[in-house]
Formats: sequence, C-alpha cells, structure tokens
Amino acid sequence: MTGRFAHDAEFLRQQEFERMAAATVPTLESLRFLNPTQLRARVAGMLERRGYQLLTPETANNLLAIKDGEKCVVAFASTSDPAPVQANHMIELHRVVTDTNAAKGFYVTTRGFSRDAEAYAKTAPLNMVDGPKLVASIKRSMEDLPAPDSYKTMCRQCGEIVTHRLDRTEAIACKSGHPVAPPIALAALDVGARPGGSTSRAYEPPRHYTRREINAHNAKYAARKKKERKPAAPKEPAPDYDAGPDPFAC
Repeated sequence: MTGRFAHDAEFLRQQEFERMAAATVPTLESLRFLNPTQLRARVAGMLERRGYQLLTPETANNLLAIKDGEKCVVAFASTSDPAPVQANHMIELHRVVTDTNAAKGFYVTTRGFSRDAEAYAKTAPLNMVDGPKLVASIKRSMEDLPAPDSYKTMCRQCGEIVTHRLDRTEAIACKSGHPVAPPIALAALDVGARPGGSTSRAYEPPRHYTRREINAHNAKYAARKKKERKPAAPKEPAPDYDAGPDPFAC
C-alpha cells in the first residue's frame, strides 16, 4: 500500500541521491549515462571547485567561466552520440572563443576525438577533454572533499525523517515505530557495466538455445581447448585516469 507521504518521500530521495552523486567520484561509464544537463552540472561543479567563476548558468549549452582574469568557453559533445568528436565541432568552438573574447576553449566529451579534430585543436587555443581526462579532472577537484556516508529518508506512512547509512541495508524504525527501508543502494552511485550483466539502454537478452545446440557447442569447445592448451593471458591493469597532463590547469 502506498503511504500518504509517498510523493514527498520520493522527492527527498531524489534530492539526497543527487547530493551524494555530486560528491562521489564518477566512473567513465556513469558519466556516459548522464543527460546533457547533468553532465554540464558535473563539469560546472568541478570548475568551481578548481577556482573558476561561472559567468553563465550551469545548464547553458556552452559554459563561460573565468579564472585569474582569463575567460574560457566550455563546449560539450552530445552524450547520446558514441562517435568521436569531429573537426567541425572544434572549428565552431574556436569561433565562439573569439566571438566572446575568451582566451581559450575546452571541448568536453565522454568519448574521444577524431584525428582531424586533434590536428585542429593543436593549432588553436583549444583543450580537448575526453572521457578519461574528465574523470581524472573531477577526481582531482574532489580530493579534499569528505565522501558522503549517510542520507535522509522520509517515512511514507507518517512523514518522520530518519537517517540511513550507505554501508547499511537494514530498515530503521521511525519515531512512530514504522520500518523505513533504505531507498538508496551504494552501487546505484556507481552506474556502469557490471560483471555478469549489462546496464546498456540498448541491451537485448540473448536468444534461448536448444539442448542439442548447447551440447554441440560444448563438444566443439572442449575439442578446441584440447588442441590449444595456451597459458591464460595476464589480467589487464585497471585504467589510470590520473595519467597525462591536467587539461584544466592554468
């Protein structure tokens, strides 16, 4: 049964989730799941923590910021387009930089850049910020911030507020004795690919195979493995997003 305070409780849950997500270093996969407004907000928060002053709303298509008297423009690639950024986007950013009397421009994408785009940026006052560089920049800006460990939840029956911890999964009784289950899971703050599953919006479950198809496949696989007997490949190290120069350093 839905409680009388369900609407207010859901509104508080969303507020608390956004607060904790903004204070958590994102993964590259989680950044790729953000919509354009959410991505701009993450970058705007990172810039402010790095000492930049925003001259435009964080929801603007292009962010205009200033630091140490130097104005810059921050442009964004489409979050729904997996293709690398092309040279025409860099040319457009260059035009905006000159039109706004800025000193330089940053082009932010959660993906990558084409070779033509890289070639153009090297001969213009433009900095390219791909997915790994963006994760590293956000991480640097959050080094001195305390990690969130608790959040507020509203009882959906009486409206009382209780405090949950991210490392606990047990329900907590409100002052009226109603059990209030934690509505936020720690793993939800780290959206991305998971072993044994997919969170892709385009994910389709595999088709079901017959027992005969499975047995035939297993027999072929076993025969092939007997011939190969190759040593297992070494496990690849986790990506180091801190490697490389800081694109937002003055």
